[in-house]
Amino acid sequence: MPFQYLLTNLLVDVAGAHGAIFLDWEGEAVEYVTRQATPYELKLEGAYQGIFLRRLDKLTEQLGNGAVLSLTLSGRHLKVMGRMLKSGYYLLLLMDPGTPLSLAGRAMNRTADALNREIV
Repeated sequence: MPFQYLLTNLLVDVAGAHGAIFLDWEGEAVEYVTRQATPYELKLEGAYQGIFLRRLDKLTEQLGNGAVLSLTLSGRHLKVMGRMLKSGYYLLLLMDPGTPLSLAGRAMNRTADALNREIV
């Protein structure tokens, strides 16, 4: 299944989503779709969120709490949900702050499962 298709479906499934981006272990965009954010903003947000996810993952591993699966940051103007994938890849969804986390979380899980099946 093409990555563009999966990310587009994620945006369709989550009302209030601004953009979705699929990144590799170095924080480089593999594919992205956007409604409101510019490609530059989406890629920059993706790279920084990757740093947060990796540092948090390293910290939880050192504390013996296991690997991080996801991270959600909420701000006044933006909510960002990140999801770790296999082989160091990760997925981000940028959305309105009022977007329900339960809806976004279910859509992210479906997309993450599909992406994990595609990652070699």
